[in-house]
Amino acid sequence: MSQNPIKTVHLEEKKFVGFPVTSSFSFHDPNRIEEAKRQFLERKHEIRDIVNPEVYVCPHFASEVLFTYFYCMEVSTLEDIPEGMIGFTIPARNYVTTRSDTDPYEVLHTYIKDNQIDHNPTALALEIYQFADPEWPGKVDVFVPIKEV
Repeated sequence: MSQNPIKTVHLEEKKFVGFPVTSSFSFHDPNRIEEAKRQFLERKHEIRDIVNPEVYVCPHFASEVLFTYFYCMEVSTLEDIPEGMIGFTIPARNYVTTRSDTDPYEVLHTYIKDNQIDHNPTALALEIYQFADPEWPGKVDVFVPIKEV
């Protein structure tokens, strides 16, 4: 099993443009997620002011009945959002992060619990994928938001 160390990091404000998909847990259709990914990959060239063209980011959040997942590029400005896409800003915040061959969310939430850290359930978690090698989970950096200490 390969796992990078778990770190606490502070990320500055970030802007994103991309495609959202919302699904209910009870009637989840994986094809909707794949369709959003297909649209994103097909139209990512329309996104302007990209910060890092080598990676894409998947911010997401969940309630007890729904989850929303985004396929995005980080951008320096939200001036030009292509039709059918969404642009948004994530405020600066703290995260715990790792990369793991097992479920990184399980690893991070265990760490949060064991270290009595307060998870921030209203903030977006982030998954950062390399276009060249987007293998889940072993090649993805996962960031889980935590409350200020």
